Amino acid sequence: MSRREIRGGRRISKPRARRQENRKFLIVTEGTRTEPQYFENFAALLNAKAVQVVKVKPVGIGRDPAAVVREAERRRRAERNGGDPFDEVWCVVDVDRHETLPRACKEARDLGIDVAISAPCFEIWLLWHFEHRTGWIDGAELKKLLGKRGFVDKNIPADFPYAAYATALTRAATCEPIVYAHVPPNPSSSVPTLVHALVKAQRGGAGR
Repeated sequence: MSRREIRGGRRISKPRARRQENRKFLIVTEGTRTEPQYFENFAALLNAKAVQVVKVKPVGIGRDPAAVVREAERRRRAERNGGDPFDEVWCVVDVDRHETLPRACKEARDLGIDVAISAPCFEIWLLWHFEHRTGWIDGAELKKLLGKRGFVDKNIPADFPYAAYATALTRAATCEPIVYAHVPPNPSSSVPTLVHALVKAQRGGAGR
């Protein structure tokens, strides 16, 4: 008898394994170039290794943190109304000199939106892929150090070591701990929390 048995005139099909649903992320970034490039390529790296379980939609709007949170909520609401809601919504912002950051953090917390904050800026996360840095640093010095690694005009070089994220996570962990949705010390970043969520989702678990 074939694999599909016929019983009582009815064809019985073997049950199929249920495909795990993709976990859907929305990442809204303050930066319009570096951050979207990083998350697009990092998501591609994860998906290339195994089953595609991560969907990332980086959106760079280049405004202040409060505007980033509002944009994230707008897009989340639109996607929810369309019947395909995001599982996790993240805002990626820098400390820099933003006076609106504390208010943006509070708004995000009230809305249930996660915030990944870096001090002095997102590029500190990128630097940790190359070297261990725990001392105070400003944006100008970061730009200079990354320039030696092939960064030009906020563009990430094609040979950037995305796969070295585990090393970067270890280095980031040696800095002062970050209290969720609060302005962090310099240098530090809560981007690792987002990276952990993406990696965990790629492996088939919940984001965190």
